[in-house]
Amino acid sequence: MFTKQEFDNKNVYIRRLCLAAGLLLIALLQNTDGLLPSFFGFRAMPLVPAVVCAAMFEREMAGMFFGVFAGLLWDGAAFGGSFHAIVLTTLAFVCGALITHVMRNNFLTAILMSAGALFVHGSCCFVRDMVIGGHLDAAYKILTFYIPSLVYSLLFLPLLYFPTRALEMRFADR
Repeated sequence: MFTKQEFDNKNVYIRRLCLAAGLLLIALLQNTDGLLPSFFGFRAMPLVPAVVCAAMFEREMAGMFFGVFAGLLWDGAAFGGSFHAIVLTTLAFVCGALITHVMRNNFLTAILMSAGALFVHGSCCFVRDMVIGGHLDAAYKILTFYIPSLVYSLLFLPLLYFPTRALEMRFADR
């Protein structure tokens, strides 16, 4: 039927297709108004932890492509150029490299990396919107939007990490 290498490649393709479909679904949830509740003006950004989870299991290069894919989905909905694609690609590469060379892949690491990635993403958005945009209410925006959005987005991590891990285990390279 299949040789061992063909079977292994088939599992990789299925796993990556499922991850891409999951990112597409999460992008739809995030970018469609009213699907995820918004509290006091801040919103969840579950694409960031989703990209971190994908990069943790797929490592640097494949994770980078998932970062590009998720970022382009976000940028396409936000009509904002390629800002999110660049940031998510960089974050995915760094997270994949850290898992490959420095850290272990577990839920605590996912929490730390997702929190760090959300902080870096929020900081980049802050610099883009507030500092370059010249808004004077920067401190108010940090306290009322960026920090609550970071915490709210982290609440989605268990819903993202454990299915990604189960998918990895189901279609692991044998």
